[in-house]
Amino acid sequence: MEYLFESLDDTSCLHDFKCGVAPMDCFIQDGLNLSITNHYCNAYLVRENAEESMVMAVFALSFDSLDLDVDDKDEMMSGVSCTDIPKLTDNYREIFLNKSHYPALEIAYLAVSEECHFKGLGRIIVEAIAQKAQMQDLAGCQFLTVEALNAVGNNAVGFYEKCGFSSCEYPNPNKGTLRMFRTLYPISVEDKI
Repeated sequence: MEYLFESLDDTSCLHDFKCGVAPMDCFIQDGLNLSITNHYCNAYLVRENAEESMVMAVFALSFDSLDLDVDDKDEMMSGVSCTDIPKLTDNYREIFLNKSHYPALEIAYLAVSEECHFKGLGRIIVEAIAQKAQMQDLAGCQFLTVEALNAVGNNAVGFYEKCGFSSCEYPNPNKGTLRMFRTLYPISVEDKI
């Protein structure tokens, strides 16, 4: 099924949106507009088609930077972490490994309406974001990042792991989220053989 992704300028269409996580619902209905207006993020909504009025999902994107320490890089390059190994040319590999900050695109918010849970829409959105990030030519971008909900009853860590993300920090029960990342340019299956 094809979905329609629309830039979200007017958040009034979200006054009844519910993803089932009360704090996110409140934010989407009442606070997302401020984040858009103040250039924290660009937001998008997902519908089945142009004639459909129901908002199936909402997501927002921001530029980010990913900081990786030596252990993170070793785990990523050896394939120990679940994220894919980045595809690097031989002459760039050492330069890449000597950097401490990497350009990234953050999934600032991603919420699927309760009516659309468990239909694969979240994964479709993540893959569409990855494809758009790879195709954009505004700025360099090597990773996707996200602060995945990591609280009892509201945990998105498993979802993002299934989408190829790895954590880049230890879980902190006082934080409520877990910072995760995914490479945008993984080594292909053919290159691994």
